[in-house]
Amino acid sequence: MDQVRRAVVFADHAQFYVQDVDGQIAAEEDDDYDWPEAWSDEAVEVWRIGVDGPCSIAVGTARSDHVETALQVHHACPPLWADAEHVVEADLAVPSGVVHVFGCMERPGPQHRVEVPVGRYRIRVSHLPSGPPAAPIRAHPIEPGPHVNYHLDLWPCAEAAGVAVVRRGRPE
Repeated sequence: MDQVRRAVVFADHAQFYVQDVDGQIAAEEDDDYDWPEAWSDEAVEVWRIGVDGPCSIAVGTARSDHVETALQVHHACPPLWADAEHVVEADLAVPSGVVHVFGCMERPGPQHRVEVPVGRYRIRVSHLPSGPPAAPIRAHPIEPGPHVNYHLDLWPCAEAAGVAVVRRGRPE
């Protein structure tokens, strides 16, 4: 199962999504759906992710710009990245078997998708210092900030565990 999808996404509004799009739409159409407060003070200042629902997280970025992402799917919990400055984990339900990684102003399409077995997952977001994305992408920062590579590790889990900060870095 260890597969990797690398992509540069436009993190407009300093965020991008990791989402089971069909699963999240179904959750939102449920009359009993309880909308979470995705960007609470704790989410912004400590987690650097917003939990948008059972099938969606928004990853807060250091800049509104093109950012490098890598989604790696594992069989089990992988080791931590030694050079990650900030690491946070959360739950992600994937009832459709498809995870998308896309900018918040993009419409998710085939180029954003990764197929995984249906189920419950843990996702680990690791903030790795980097330079600007490689050509042909040219950095056009709306809000200046450091360049960060966002490595997303995804693995199946049996139970929900909530959000956990594994390593807390300096504010970006």
